[in-house]
Amino acid sequence: MEYTKRDSIMVKGLAALCMVCLHLFCRQGTAVFGKPLIWINDTTPLVFLFGFFSEICVPLYSMSAGYAQQLMLENGKLSLKSNAKRIFRLLKIYWIILVLFSILGLIFDKSGGIPGNIADFLKSIVLLHSYNGAWWYLNTYIILLLIPYRFLFGIINKLSTKWGFAFCFCVEAAWYVVSRFNILPNIPDNMVILGFIGKELSNLIFVLPYVWAGAILCKWKVVERTRAWYKEHIQDKYYNLVVLLALTVLFIAINLIHKFVLTGTSAVITFILFNLLKKPKPVESCFLVLGKHSTVIWLTHMFFYMYLFKGLVFIARYPLLILLFMLFLCIITSYIVRAIEWCINNLYTLIIAKKGKCKESENAVC
Repeated sequence: MEYTKRDSIMVKGLAALCMVCLHLFCRQGTAVFGKPLIWINDTTPLVFLFGFFSEICVPLYSMSAGYAQQLMLENGKLSLKSNAKRIFRLLKIYWIILVLFSILGLIFDKSGGIPGNIADFLKSIVLLHSYNGAWWYLNTYIILLLIPYRFLFGIINKLSTKWGFAFCFCVEAAWYVVSRFNILPNIPDNMVILGFIGKELSNLIFVLPYVWAGAILCKWKVVERTRAWYKEHIQDKYYNLVVLLALTVLFIAINLIHKFVLTGTSAVITFILFNLLKKPKPVESCFLVLGKHSTVIWLTHMFFYMYLFKGLVFIARYPLLILLFMLFLCIITSYIVRAIEWCINNLYTLIIAKKGKCKESENAVC
């Protein structure tokens, strides 16, 4: 069975869910937001384990991006023009969110941090300033799409599946060591441009192994081949049981080892197992909804607990209810953003059509 666009949307839904879980339930130490009801021991709530495992959110997003780039190449649809269109679609959603929350900030933000001064707002339009910690990935994603394919995936294309994944892990591990022990020299605060370039380069190197892993998954049809092997060797009545058992073992192992360097490996295995799983219709529908709204969830969720509406979601008190309330607010926001985008698109179409009629009238007069 082919890996479809529907599968891709569900993976993005899983990534969005993991992102929210990470930010809510993996704080400093073993702290979480809300009042946990189940504890592993005196200091660690169960929900923290889900938060730590959810570190796979950025790798999942990045693998989806790498997979999409490779698939577009194979289908003859990859070009700078196609990537530019994808960038513009993303920026259009971002600009709507930026304006929407800046207006809300003028009304509700007593500190004046959002939108701040006019310079901050203008810099935010061109991604040189941020009102939200989760927005860092915007710059990185755009840079990824602007890098020509032969440069971005040149090394990976020469490697087999096994050696490709090994290379990705080595790069991830090397960068982990560099970051963990602060091997790179610090850039002085007064060197703004150099500091900005250094930060963006650092973020790019951080996500590259995951982007490459996504391309490998696509090029070598890893999901499809695994599905075929799995169906051949596992009876239907044990199909989901074995997948869920494997996910449980992975979840326990990652939390016991508790090393960030294994995030990429965990994400690749989760990607494959998640796509092996035969999801009941309600579960599939939930992930499709989350995937459909994943971009807005990513760009807005931090406003509802850290910025602007600080602490709003904590009204729900308990972790699961906080998570559901957060997703509810983000999805409602997504519908508002989509409605605004629809109005803008239709207004643009109307203006273009009107200009076309005016030209036809002028030609008729002539």
